[in-house]
Amino acid sequence: MTSALTNSPFVGRDPLLHRLGALYRSGWHVLLVGPQGVGKSMLMAELTRTFPMLQVPRCGCLGDLLAALEPAAGLEAGDLKHPARVHRLAACLPKLGRPLLLDNVSRVPPRVAHFVRHALIRQPVWLIARSVQPLDIGHVWPYLFHFKRIDVPPFSPAETRAFLAAADYAGDRAELLASARRLHRLAAGHPGTLAALLAELRVRTYDLRSVEGLRLLALHARITNVEEQLAISQDSLPARNRRQLSAP
Repeated sequence: MTSALTNSPFVGRDPLLHRLGALYRSGWHVLLVGPQGVGKSMLMAELTRTFPMLQVPRCGCLGDLLAALEPAAGLEAGDLKHPARVHRLAACLPKLGRPLLLDNVSRVPPRVAHFVRHALIRQPVWLIARSVQPLDIGHVWPYLFHFKRIDVPPFSPAETRAFLAAADYAGDRAELLASARRLHRLAAGHPGTLAALLAELRVRTYDLRSVEGLRLLALHARITNVEEQLAISQDSLPARNRRQLSAP
């Protein structure tokens, strides 16, 4: 439930931000770990406002790396094949003086892992992942011993209340804040889930004082999330495949 989190306020996390800033200044390789919706990407977006990085939104193939990093390095593909482009990019990136940040690190294929292994020698590398199990994180798993692991915890009840207080909400804010502890338990303190619940509260009315109302709120937020994920998945397909899916 991360799409709703994109436009949400950033609150709390000050000790964690301070720690990450210190690791950045010291040139560490960093592995940021946490479940979906806990706010890893949002945390890094806040950090990179002060500490710039070369960001790769996803790293499922070499094409993802090239698409994200070649413009930052001022490179054009031209007629070069992938191996030549990757070799050229690897030589240019350390000269930019910024760490490499790979988001959504999952099931990394061998060629991307090979690129990461060589980057570790030349510049700081940051990875954002949901899991460090070998089958989940992929072929970068053997190199994780190089990284300082930072686990991103869920919100505390106080952080949840601060998140709700700072959010854009036109409804009854007093009732919203009075229900902060119930919403915190419902979302298990995950900022992404909280943002999805809040987005649902903006369009429908729920009885936040009843168990039935909270269950219905959670159900509708999950349905909305599934619909958004399906739309994203279809948008990422080639045009021919999208036409086949939409055909009667």
